Amino acid sequence: MYREESFSIFSETGQLKQVMLHRPGGELDRLTIKNMDDLLFDDLIWLQKAQKEHDCFADILRENGCEVLYFQKCLAEIIEDPDVRKSLIRDVFSYECLDRRISEGLAAAFMELPSDDLASHLIAGYSKEEAAQICSPALSLMAHIETGGEFIIHPMPNLYFQRDPAITVGNGIIIGQMTYEARRREPLYWKYITNYHPRFKDMKILFGEKPDEVWPHKVEGGDLHVLSDKAMAIGVSQRTAPTTVQRIGRNLARNTPIKRIFAFEIPKERYCMHLDTVFTMVDRDTFTIFPTIIDVLKVWQLDYNDDGTLASLKHAVRWKEAIAETLGFDKIRVIEMRGKDQAETDREQWHDGCNTLAVAPGKVITYNRNVMSNNLLRDNGIEVIELDGSELGRGRGGPRCMSMPLNRDSVK
Repeated sequence: MYREESFSIFSETGQLKQVMLHRPGGELDRLTIKNMDDLLFDDLIWLQKAQKEHDCFADILRENGCEVLYFQKCLAEIIEDPDVRKSLIRDVFSYECLDRRISEGLAAAFMELPSDDLASHLIAGYSKEEAAQICSPALSLMAHIETGGEFIIHPMPNLYFQRDPAITVGNGIIIGQMTYEARRREPLYWKYITNYHPRFKDMKILFGEKPDEVWPHKVEGGDLHVLSDKAMAIGVSQRTAPTTVQRIGRNLARNTPIKRIFAFEIPKERYCMHLDTVFTMVDRDTFTIFPTIIDVLKVWQLDYNDDGTLASLKHAVRWKEAIAETLGFDKIRVIEMRGKDQAETDREQWHDGCNTLAVAPGKVITYNRNVMSNNLLRDNGIEVIELDGSELGRGRGGPRCMSMPLNRDSVK
């Protein structure tokens, strides 16, 4: 039996007790029609409206018995320590490939900033114009070349999708290795919080710290589903590589009770960038699925020994039965999120109709715009809490994407 600790995730649907969120900030105001593609956005977002929606999301979580932690606050707290601050600044500058002239000038200024201000800058970014007000760019080629972009430190507008850069599994954490450069610094900040924040001192990094577990061994949390204390489902997708799936399986087998991985091979396209955009767990024995992927979906079952060696790998043609057996049920329910026609089906999927966040077994948070999907869930006995996410959803992510669960009750 697994240990009950301050961080414990052995379920997708157990009562949610603690979660990490990032309230959108100035980084969203850095989006423009010129840079939004590079920053992985399809549209510009109205920050003030997005913040109000996000505050409602946090309130819903609290009303359902969940403690909400904020990423930026945790980041600010760890950089109160001068040594941690100095180390993080150095690593950020390294990620951004800053030259010595800019690095020295900015570092001196950053070491003196209040922690809240510095945390905000590390997330919202720093333009060349802003940097020039702190240090002289006269001898920096990087500061003068226009084709190098407008930022010295790039903004992180995707950070409000907290699911992707890290995910709690068991009593530990998997640090993501992001596919695109625009998100590459997010796991760095998570690693610092895990290693230096007092609330995370007992949390073991299960993947993402060793030299052979960093990019390009890509993995993002939207592809990781903790089915039980025995198994995980992991998407092999646009954002998560098959080699990484096996490495994670090995590490989990060595360090947790989880010995079985169901690898879901999904199309490597933006409309289903992560597994949780087309498949999520909404109850102990119930899942949603975007029906368009059913005919092309392949599921592979990997079973590991206690020492992390792979004992078997097979194509799970009857994957529903395999998952049911693993979870201890005769069968599982898979709700096909199918509309009156393909257009409605596609539209609801694009607006994250499948991207549900369970706060308890059979109780989920969804966007209110997904009328068809929410009706289907209710018709199948799932309690639905609707969130207005008209601005948040423009970033192409739903309630599950925006949340990084830290602790759930076990599912009986």
